Amino acid sequence: MNTNQICLIGHSMGGDISILQAANDNRVNKLITWACISECKTPWGNWPKEKIEEWQTTGVQFYTNSRTNQQMPIYYQLYQDFIKNQQRLDIEQAIKKLCIPILICHGTNDTAVPVEKTYELKRWQPLAQLFIVESDHVFGRKHPWISNDLPTAMEAVIKASIQFLKLFS
Repeated sequence: MNTNQICLIGHSMGGDISILQAANDNRVNKLITWACISECKTPWGNWPKEKIEEWQTTGVQFYTNSRTNQQMPIYYQLYQDFIKNQQRLDIEQAIKKLCIPILICHGTNDTAVPVEKTYELKRWQPLAQLFIVESDHVFGRKHPWISNDLPTAMEAVIKASIQFLKLFS
């Protein structure tokens, strides 16, 4: 592996993590995000004080994933870590600091992360390239994936990502 040629690719919150890592690791020389968030928004941001106190006491609260309806456990340790590292989790500052090729891919019909978030990222980093496709948050995929073929939107995102990598190799 050539550690001088590292490209990070991240989907959704993974895109956020990739931006933050790229801003702090000069080995990363290319970045691709798919349906990326533009802020470290927390589910507890609007919780009342009593719920936060209960969370501290019990150690866990549950949050409903709007796409899958799963009850996702959120441990109080995450809140403590977030407070401790809030400045390090500033996506706007991280992407503004990047001087590497960036490709931002997003679906126009994404209800999990609205496409407006992509335009925010682009405003913060004007040199980034955009690839917008008519699709949802997962570019037409679902779990489990049982087909041998990719959805058209996902195939387009992969092709755009490969072209981007070739262009900046």
